[in-house]
Amino acid sequence: MKKAEKLAIIADDFTGAGDAGIHFALGGSRADLILNIASLASVQKEQDAVAITTETRFLSAEDAAKTVSRTIGLCREAGYGSIYKKIDSTMRGNPGSEIEAALAATGQTAAIICPAMPETGRICVRGAIWIHGKPLHLSDIGKDPFHPLATSSIAELLQSQTALGMGTLDLEDIEAGESHLSKRLDALVAEGRRLVIADASEFSHMSTLARLVMSKDLLPVGAGGFARALADEWARGKTGRPETVSLDGPLLAIVGSLTPVSLAQAKRAEQSGLFTVITLKAGGSHDEMRAKCEKILAEAGMQEPNVLLCIKADGDNPPVSPREGERVSALLGATAAEICSITSCRTVFSTGGSTAIAVAEALGIRSVHLITELLPGIVLGKCQKNTNGIDGFISKAGGFGPEDLLIDITSRIKTPCLAERL
Repeated sequence: MKKAEKLAIIADDFTGAGDAGIHFALGGSRADLILNIASLASVQKEQDAVAITTETRFLSAEDAAKTVSRTIGLCREAGYGSIYKKIDSTMRGNPGSEIEAALAATGQTAAIICPAMPETGRICVRGAIWIHGKPLHLSDIGKDPFHPLATSSIAELLQSQTALGMGTLDLEDIEAGESHLSKRLDALVAEGRRLVIADASEFSHMSTLARLVMSKDLLPVGAGGFARALADEWARGKTGRPETVSLDGPLLAIVGSLTPVSLAQAKRAEQSGLFTVITLKAGGSHDEMRAKCEKILAEAGMQEPNVLLCIKADGDNPPVSPREGERVSALLGATAAEICSITSCRTVFSTGGSTAIAVAEALGIRSVHLITELLPGIVLGKCQKNTNGIDGFISKAGGFGPEDLLIDITSRIKTPCLAERL
């Protein structure tokens, strides 16, 4: 990836765009997350990095590829000469078709693919993804009802969507030194291996890969971990003052993810007594939602202004189709807007990519200026435009984070948050 004046991060969902883009913001770039490519022309001119969500995770592989190709084309027309293709660290969505489309759109010879995020317990060894010591397909995330997995092999997961030749850079290659690594990569590309899968079990491995990518015209592909390593290289020679932002309360926390981690975080927050809790049934209607919100918030008054909004699956089964998941996300978004119209909430926390964009759209937010990470993968930004008086937007993917996360966030209300590396 040759360094250009401006960089675009192309992600398949909202939280992915945030947890990749934030690293460039922390490196001194002005980085905004935009919800729709149509908003690209309206972002501030001094911006030098943009994170775009294409919302292609639940599209067909063909439609996802077309969307990614069009998005990259528009970014390049707007002066964003460098591209980072963000994929999910657990390979959900359409990574194979989207990477192939990105290579075609950029004209680059090959992609370096490293979805590891060691800071959240996700590593790549021998071409496979491991989460906290378990193979991906045996973890809770591997049992996602929307994306159940039968393998942890990155190559096997990609092969279902692309026929491009693949090669691997294992830990021995990466630790053998940058000269060896460069020659090994050149040999793979010469053999026609356009998708090069790289191992990484610690951040130093990704730093090595980032230097390699920056020295060659290759497409970097990965999750937030690889984005951070690239951002460090991108920031060399940059000078900038860290931004400071104060979180205003009350807090509205929306938990739309049904992963065990997210459910445990919601349960701990409910037990803390710090939130007025509203739980919606997945099969509920908008009218039922509105009546429930008005009743619970009227009863709570101002005794506890923070609000926790959760979803409860019907019976023992969570939604099992993307369409049903989309309907539930829309219900959560509409409920969030209803709550904000009744209360004085100023900061929103949302977990789960589909939920986050549904909430942002319901609140009229067009873009989020990325500020800092509260914790690894927990991204804070300031809303640029909205219709409900929301200042701060905090997002995270569903499958990680400490159990007391929401309690931790409430403790930061009215406390200055400095944009600095964790």
